[in-house]
Amino acid sequence: MGSDHSQDHGHKDTNPTLIGSVQRALRLVEAMYAEGGATAKRLSRITGIPLPTVYHLLRTLSHEGYVQRESGAFRLADDLPLAS
Repeated sequence: MGSDHSQDHGHKDTNPTLIGSVQRALRLVEAMYAEGGATAKRLSRITGIPLPTVYHLLRTLSHEGYVQRESGAFRLADDLPLAS
């Protein structure tokens, strides 16, 4: 993550503006992918994201079709709504 992004999209900015909520959502997606599914509490523990924030992010990811809840565990949806 700490790599220099100065060549990305032709930007010369060495300190790009990053959106923390997007970063946290991606950490959750990565954790669910690695774990194959996990409870919100476990996702909070392994990502370091506070539990209330995990619930908000999971609710949003679920609403958008990226996450499914199954027996109390959250996992990536079988058919991710990615552009084809």
